[in-house]
This record gives sequence, structure tokens and C-alpha cells, in this order.
Amino acid sequence: MNAADDLDTITERWAALAEAAGTRPVTGWPPVMGVALILNAEQREEHAAERADTAPDAPGPRPVPVDVDVLDVMRTIEDGLCTTADWLASRVQRPPLGAATGRGWSDDVHRQALLLAAKDGADPRRWSYRGERTAPAAAEWLALRVRAAAGPFRALDVGELEAVAKVAAMGAALIARALGEERRRVPVPHPCPTCGGQLLVEGGDGQPPVVRCEDCGRAWKDRTAA
Repeated sequence: MNAADDLDTITERWAALAEAAGTRPVTGWPPVMGVALILNAEQREEHAAERADTAPDAPGPRPVPVDVDVLDVMRTIEDGLCTTADWLASRVQRPPLGAATGRGWSDDVHRQALLLAAKDGADPRRWSYRGERTAPAAAEWLALRVRAAAGPFRALDVGELEAVAKVAAMGAALIARALGEERRRVPVPHPCPTCGGQLLVEGGDGQPPVVRCEDCGRAWKDRTAA
């Protein structure tokens, strides 16, 4: 993806991220795998007890349904995008037109100059340091700058494009991970039961996870997958 596509992804997926933040945290990744060495009987009992305690119909008061990890991701992305928009606007956004005041409205040319200056200063295409400071607003504004959309701005130079691209890529990757759309490979702290080699668990993108041995190639699928 390029920077503009990553910024579009942030804008389009922000509502889904906010929805995920308002739900009870799910079991972390990697998930329960179908390898005896990875989940012994005692761990299975603890997992069952955890599920019973957090089930909607379990006795006792229910905690507020919120995922703090997702909220942290949202805060990180929003801070990064708004800070980047502030920085970029200070470099590429043309100052509003000015017009001398104190001459009243009797001079038609002066009146037109005042109106033009006011309109230019209120141009909605401008980034406002005190306006809507949200991740979607910043992502949309940055995407327009990357695409060199018309407005009171100069074109971005190579360094500015690279800086925006890094922030955009980070934000898109964080969203993909938070929503379980990024496939990952994580080492398993247990030897392969066949050859004693290094095991890796692959998954985290919504597809059935798999444990695979780097040495002999043997693989196990998640026994809980549909």
C-alpha cells in the first residue's frame, strides 16, 4: 500500500476499531492450539474457569465492556496523525491572505479584499490546530495532501511524503493487528514433539491458526477452529 491507501484504510476502519474498543477483551493471540505440549490439562481447566467467570450469564457484577488495549491503539494512532497534520500544515499550508483594517466599508475594493481574506482564512480545506482533532479527520486531510489536492498548500517534498507514509503505515498496521486482520508468526516455547525443532504459530488474521515446525515441517491446526 502507498501512504494515501493506508490513510484511507484508517478512515474506513476507524468505526470498526471504535466498536472493538467497546467490547469485552477476547482471549489473546496465539489462541488455544491442538498440540498437547502447548496446552496441558491444568491450563485447559484454568481456561474453562476463565470462560465461566466471564460468560454473560455468570453470577456477580459485570465489568464495563471495554478493551483497554484497543483504546490504547486508538489513542496512539490519533496522536500520531494529529501531530503529523500539525507539523505538515506548519510547512505546506499557506498563511491566510491579509487586508488592512480601519478603512470602513465605503471603499469597494477594500471591502472585497476584506471579504476575500475572511473567505481564505475560513477555507474548510485548511488544517485547523483547534478544530476537529480526530484520527479520521487528520487521516482524510493528510490523504488529500499526499494526493496533491487543490487548496492553499504547496506540494509535499520527498521528505514530507516519507514522513507521512511512515505514520500512515504504522496506523494501518496497528488497526489490522487490533482487529485481528494481520497474520503473524510467533515462536512457541516448546520443542517439536517429532524432531525437537522450533515451533511457530501462524495466525491472527481470522484464518485458522497453525503450529508448524521450522525443521521437519510438521503442522498442527487449531482444534477449536470451525
